[in-house]
Order: sequence, then structure tokens, then C-alpha cells
Amino acid sequence: MSENTETQLELFALPEISRPRETAPMQKEFKPVPGFDRPGIHFVALGGAEKVGMNMYAYIVDNRIIVVDAGYDFLNDDFPGMELGLADASFLENYRENIEALFITHSHEDHFGAIAHIWPRLQCPVYATDFTLGHIKPRLREYNLEGVVPLNSVNDSPVVKLDSFDVEYVPVVHSLPENAALFIKTRYGNIFHATDWRFDNCGIGFMKTDYPRLDEIGNQGVELYVGDSIHMAHDHAEPSESEIRESLMQLVPKFKNTLVATCFASNIARMESLILAAHAAGRTPVIAGMSLIENMRIAKECGFLPDLPPVVEAKQAKDIPLDKMLYICAGSQGNYRSGLTRIVNGENKDIRLGQGDAIIFSSQIIPGNEQKIERMQEKLRDAGVDVISSEEYLVHTSGHGCKEDIKRMLELVRPRVMIPVHGDKRDIRKQKRYALELGGSIRQVVVARDGDVVNILNGAAEIIGEVPTDELGVDRKQVISLNSQVVKNRKRIAFNCSLYISVVLGENWEVEDLQISSIDILDEKDFAALASEIKAEMLKSIPSEVVKLNYRAPQIKEYIQAKIRKMVYKATDIKPVTFMHFYKKGLIDASVCGETDI
Repeated sequence: MSENTETQLELFALPEISRPRETAPMQKEFKPVPGFDRPGIHFVALGGAEKVGMNMYAYIVDNRIIVVDAGYDFLNDDFPGMELGLADASFLENYRENIEALFITHSHEDHFGAIAHIWPRLQCPVYATDFTLGHIKPRLREYNLEGVVPLNSVNDSPVVKLDSFDVEYVPVVHSLPENAALFIKTRYGNIFHATDWRFDNCGIGFMKTDYPRLDEIGNQGVELYVGDSIHMAHDHAEPSESEIRESLMQLVPKFKNTLVATCFASNIARMESLILAAHAAGRTPVIAGMSLIENMRIAKECGFLPDLPPVVEAKQAKDIPLDKMLYICAGSQGNYRSGLTRIVNGENKDIRLGQGDAIIFSSQIIPGNEQKIERMQEKLRDAGVDVISSEEYLVHTSGHGCKEDIKRMLELVRPRVMIPVHGDKRDIRKQKRYALELGGSIRQVVVARDGDVVNILNGAAEIIGEVPTDELGVDRKQVISLNSQVVKNRKRIAFNCSLYISVVLGENWEVEDLQISSIDILDEKDFAALASEIKAEMLKSIPSEVVKLNYRAPQIKEYIQAKIRKMVYKATDIKPVTFMHFYKKGLIDASVCGETDI
């Protein structure tokens, strides 16, 4: 094992976990956090300040820390073998004793998904609503952390009082139940943290914003507002969720053949709308996929969906004619193993879409998934399937606030300092310009990068330093840096192909064995022919080169590797990542014999 490998394993090995017997706040001895000794509120984004996803924020007051969210990022095809990313919590781990609590705002993956990876580094109490806890518990169970992490519900008591912070969960509408902004009181002023929200008076029971409380918060004074930037490109409010429901009620009856619909599994209101639309059209709603079934179960346990019409799980729907059901599945983001992907690839033996069938994408594209979804939809269109999306039909609305919503929010809570987050860099800067144009209570808007330490005091903000940050990827059973050599090597292989060479030279420097192989340069038959030509040429040239190079093994090894790679490039125009195993009988120099790659 190399020194780098050992360092990497040490860096990402899970720390020893203390197992609390109860969920009461843990007693800790606080230690000074260097660079945070100035008076005021300190804000640090470990993830989420520069793009959508990977949300994790820290607030530090008097050396006490609270953490908000621990989310995943959805990686694109640039990271072979990995679908999920998360922020590096190493900085927080170094000051674990100072962390008073982790607050999860809602149950979207980009806000809670990485909790099982991050909590062992924090080891603090966790607070969330019942609906969010319903999603956290199964995730912890996957990692054998159920009963270890101290979970606390805020449903009956939405204000959490800690040593240096009072944190209140304030209901605001998003695309799932029990979404919350956080109103955080400190001795240096109040913070309003609202990363996912919109204003929508849709009338759906579990989607509510507490407008009177927002106004009261503004009256109490807000020193810092940290807010969502995703929909800054939208000047006016998107349709209400109730309008989407009405549109689906009218749209679903128009289709006569097989009809599939997909939505975000967490969007309970949308799932309910699809179920109601199916019944209105005389179709049986069939629910496929554990994520949808699990979300429905959690919603019912929390008291939502009390009047939901009957639904059937896919495994019980064998006898229902395809034109008499609405097949509702997850996978709207093109996830590799999702139910929708299996349908599109023809791997679902019960549902096959073809000419005259239709599919409703009642969802939007999460940044990073554009290529996957475009490929999926093109494949469906090629098969003659009618693809219904929000580009042409009223089948989706966002859970994020537009400019009008942001204007109203700022008028309600009236902050003095603003830090826009949770959007791409363009939208974050748009929100800064827009907030300054509005004027009002705002004195300063700070655009911070992940890792920046922002000090806020008396209506003024300043970036006073930075802490180490990194983006990590979930790689099967391990978590590694997306900037690591492992990831760089995978990218090299993914884009340049791979070539494997094995050479054995005998006691008298004769070639005893030469093997050349690859699985991704050419198809098997063509590469076998190319390898045969290269091998014949090398068997002729190696003996004379051995003499020319004065029997020096390192130079001979380098010659063989470079020569074969050059011949492959000449034949294919590909410069493959080359792995070579070189062995000279009678030579035990480990720096020469063994494996190398270029």
C-alpha cells in the first residue's frame, strides 16, 4: 500500500462513535476555534454556496457551532462510478466538542441525504420535523446508525434552546411537507436561514407558509438572511401546485393507451394529484418503486393524505389492463437503477412503452442531470412515445421562489445583511444585484464561496478568512475526494481507454512472454488482430534494443512501453492509459520489476 493510499484511508476512516443512551443535548467542553474569536456571527458554507446541492452550513457564535443540513450532490458523468457527492466535514470534525446541534430543514436529498456519512464526524443531537425524520431513520438504518444518532422532533416544540442559539422552525412552502426556514437568535443578532422555499397559497393542507410569523420575525429584527437563489431567472411566480393538480385532472383522461407518469418521490402533493387524476380518468393508480411507496407511507404516518383514494402497488397490478392504469414511478432524473430507466431500456417485463403510448414527466431537471434525461426522452420519442413535459404542458411547478417571492420575503423579514446561496454562480450574483436594487433594510450583500468565513456584526459583513473545504464522492463502500488521484485516473481511463502490457524476459534477456490486452480501444476481434501485429513487431525489435540499451532493465522497460503505446496510437489515434507489468528473471530490483502506468 502506498503512502498516499494510507493517508487517504486514514482521512476518510470513520471516527470512533460514542453511543448516547438518550437524545438529550450532550455535555461537552468547548475549545477556541482559531480565527473565530471576533465578536459577531460567523457564517461558513461547507457546501451549497456556489452551486445547487451539497448543502451544509455552519453558524459560529462565541466558539459554539450549529450546523444546518447535510446534503448530497448529484454528480454528472464526469465522475465515473459515482453518483453522489457531499461536502467534506473535516473542519467541523476538528471542533466536534463545540457543535451544539445539527438542524435538517427538510427531506430533500441535497439537504439530508449525506447525514449517515457526516454525522459520525459531528456526533451531536439532530433536529428535524417528523416527516423529515421519517426519511432520516431509514438512511441511518442502512449504515447501522439507527438508535445511535440522537434524533429530536420539533413538531410539538418548534423552538430549540441551546447555549448560544435559539433555533425556531418556521413553516414555509416547498415541494414537500413540513419544509421549514430557521429563525436563529444569537446575542449578536438574529439570523433567518431559508434555502428552499416559495410562496404558494395553493390550499393543499400540508403546504403552508406562516406569514404572520414571518412579519413578527421582521419586527424582532434580522441581522442576517441566508437564502435560496435557484429561480432568480424567473421574474414572476410560477403556477400554484393547485393549478398543476387541475391541469393533470384535465390531461390524464385524454390518453387512451398505456400511460406512465414520473415525479419526485418526495413531492407528496404531486403524487396525490396524479392519483386523483387517475381516478377521475377511470384508471387505477399503480405505484412502482420503493421510494414512492416509502414516501407515501411516511406521509400517512404523519397524518397527511387522510382521504387518498385507493392505490395498487405494481407487484399487485398484474391483472389490470395497461390502458386502465396510470403507472406512477420514480426516476425522473434518469437514475441508473430507477424504475423509469428500466422501463425506458425495455427491462420492465410488465410495462413496455411504444407507438401511441405516453409518459408524463411531472418534474424538472436537477442541474447536472440534463444529458441523462435528454437521452432518456429522445429514446422514448424514437420509440413513438408521446413525451409530456413542463416545456409544453402545465405538469410541473417549482418549489423555489421567483423574484416576486424574494422581494416579498425581504419586505417581511427585513434583514440588514444578505448572503445568497443555493444556486449557480450566475443566479447568486443576480440575487445580490436584485437585493441591492430593492434597497429597503439591506445594507450589504455578500457573495461567499464554500469555505469563506463571513463575520457579521452591527449590520456590516466581512470575509475574514477561510477554512479547508473539499467535495467528496460516494464510491460504493468508501468516500473519496473528487480531486483525488483515484478519480483523476478514472477520468483518464474513461476518456482515453486503457492498455495492459505484460512482459517476461528470461535469464539471458530473451522474450519469454509478451501479452497485450485492452477492453475498450477496439472491439475484441479487431484488437486481437492489432495486438498480434504489434507482438510480432516487438518480438523482432526487442533483442536488438536490449543490446543497444546495454542490458539496462529500466530503459528496456521504458522502450517496450513507449513503443507499444506509440503503435496503438498510430493505428487508432488513441493514446491509452497504459499499465505495464515487467519482469526480468534474476533481477529483483522492485523499482524496475512490477507494475507501472502512464
